[in-house]
Amino acid sequence: MRKTLLFALTLLSLMVQAQTTDTMSQATLDSINVKMKMLKLKEISISAPKPVYSMTGEVVNYNVENDETVRDLTAWDAIRNAPTVMVEEEGNLTMRGSEQVEVWLNGRPTGMSGEMLKTFFESLPAEALARIEVIKNPSAKYMVEDGKHIINIVTSAKLRTSELWLIGLSCNTRPYLSPWFSYVLNSDRLKFNIHLAGSNSHGNSNSDGNIALTSSGDTTSQYSYRTTSEWSRYFGDLMFNIDYKIDSSTDLHVNSLNMLQGSYNDLAVSLREQWDYIPDTAHYCYRDISNSYFTMLNGFMNFDIKHRFLRKGQNLRFGGAWNYLFNGNHNMQQRLIGLAEGVPLLSGYDRTTNSIKNRNTVDLSLTYNHPVDSNDELTFRIGGRPFGDIHSNRCIYNLDQMSGDYSLPDTLRNGISDYYTQTLTAMVSWRHEWKRTTMSVELYGKQSWLHILNTGLFPDDTLFRFFTVEPSLNITHHTSRMHYWRFRLSHNVNTPTGDDLTTTRSYSDDSYSTGNRTLKKSYTEQASLSWNRYFQKNGNMGIEAYANYTSGGIESITASTPYADEYLGRVISYSTPMNIASSYKAGADGNITYRPAAWANISLNASIYRQGYAVEGEPMQEQISWDVYTRLWTKVAKLVNIEANIRYGNPTLGLYSREERAISIGLGASATLLDRRLSLRASISDLLDNNLNSMTVNTPSYASSSSSHINSRYITFGLTWRIGKLDLEYQAHGGAAGQ
Repeated sequence: MRKTLLFALTLLSLMVQAQTTDTMSQATLDSINVKMKMLKLKEISISAPKPVYSMTGEVVNYNVENDETVRDLTAWDAIRNAPTVMVEEEGNLTMRGSEQVEVWLNGRPTGMSGEMLKTFFESLPAEALARIEVIKNPSAKYMVEDGKHIINIVTSAKLRTSELWLIGLSCNTRPYLSPWFSYVLNSDRLKFNIHLAGSNSHGNSNSDGNIALTSSGDTTSQYSYRTTSEWSRYFGDLMFNIDYKIDSSTDLHVNSLNMLQGSYNDLAVSLREQWDYIPDTAHYCYRDISNSYFTMLNGFMNFDIKHRFLRKGQNLRFGGAWNYLFNGNHNMQQRLIGLAEGVPLLSGYDRTTNSIKNRNTVDLSLTYNHPVDSNDELTFRIGGRPFGDIHSNRCIYNLDQMSGDYSLPDTLRNGISDYYTQTLTAMVSWRHEWKRTTMSVELYGKQSWLHILNTGLFPDDTLFRFFTVEPSLNITHHTSRMHYWRFRLSHNVNTPTGDDLTTTRSYSDDSYSTGNRTLKKSYTEQASLSWNRYFQKNGNMGIEAYANYTSGGIESITASTPYADEYLGRVISYSTPMNIASSYKAGADGNITYRPAAWANISLNASIYRQGYAVEGEPMQEQISWDVYTRLWTKVAKLVNIEANIRYGNPTLGLYSREERAISIGLGASATLLDRRLSLRASISDLLDNNLNSMTVNTPSYASSSSSHINSRYITFGLTWRIGKLDLEYQAHGGAAGQ
């Protein structure tokens, strides 16, 4: 706010007058009149600089209208400069490593992501934005799901009723081809968008490994394998979002994401040499040929009805979600077996497998937020899952050599399983705000029921009940010098799943998996302290230190049978979950973003942590791991975007396992032409073709080393054509921070 101070001095008297443009706070000072002549000096104008970054409670503001360097750029370029926001090349946004980000426009969800989100904001000039609000820990007044972050784009111009048609095509040298289409409608009461995409792709991979099974220190079986695979697959997705303003205080939001994917040629050839020592010594070879196709339909649909009580500030939210899955797989497999001494290959088996998996879950919740006064608010939520079912059916038939038909059922592997779940949840939280400090305390309770109903050779019909309580504490503090502190403490409970608890054995060719009926709940204590500093012109930096401790963690353990399996007649491996004694992870994540101008920034993200697993009666497994990721973005001549990224880290530790990592380099360029109607892009993924995954596993009775490589170096091309435009009417528009 500008204030002008007028000073008038006389030789024997003084009169001071103060004037301000703020009509809410005016002051009039008395003047002393004298008979002497008044001498008036020149006016002095004092104005404060306009900040590029500012903080309002839990909101970090990037004031685009105060940033001189953003002129002639797009709104998407401005989003790249929002603090702690990471922009991926495909248009996906992350915050603090989390993909749980909602993008809002003038206080209402857009429901857009990926290419559609990127193309939409490339259609807006940066001058149309007033600010970008980054809300890391939104309170209940924003009425979003727990764990969500918000990026609210506030325009200085009102978006009038407008339509935008987007047509795109993407392809790469794998080969891969993907056409897509989007439609966006924006009006005062209705925001609607729909996205339809499809793709066809091909790929290949190679893998190899060695495995040894032991018992009492002696090797009982060992083998090595080498597999080559190639595939041809299709993919399609349909996404739509509806945000309708029913009246001035009630909103309806519906969104849905539906994906169809499948394969029409998955071919794998595996060569395996094996030595068995129990119950008899044998040395032989396998040659497996597998050809399969699958179809999977997976979808998610939810709705929210949000109502604000304008007089007292309360709000009410009723929401529901439906998640469904259909996965059908058909596989033709042949195994040829021969002795290693050169005996001709013999017929092993020839069979067909049909498996179907269905999942249906329905979740409902009712949330009420009640501001007690200007500094305190209470939030209550009840909800749950009235219905949840995971259904699996596997049918395997071997070839009958006499009839030539697949008519011999595999009773060992065939079966039907159902996991029925129901939950009842309740949550209460209290939030208090001081001038620069906010504290919130939350208590979450959950009662769940799990009914396992499996049929087949290993039937299981059991009902389980679990009750959990999870408290958490969150404190944030910011200073006038743009320092932001956050402390979080939580207690989490993990309950076993149906796969964890079932006694049903699920056999493959050479192993099986089963649950563990003795499993108990595991508990995790989490603590973190983070600090961020925002600079007015040069970017931001931050660091987060954390420590997690889990007691009785549920981990899947691979072991070997101490004797010949009663169904396969030899020593095999099996996996089962167990409550290990304890595990911990403690470390720090750091990030620095250097921003010399709005058309260029470079970010560096690094993490280092120590991880350990303690299993009863065994030495603790510990390791220090680190990871570095750096990204450069710049805009040449305010037209061409140049991007480069590098990631590298040392091996990571798992329970009885160690995984190697390789360096990854990516390069890309894009441009928007013809008055923002045409966008072109090209990129190179994994420049060094280092998508090599290596893993070693060493349990007391099982040891393996494996590696796999997927062709990951390819060039991608893409184009997008826009039809229509966003009409702007320049007048001030409100943001989420003012809600």
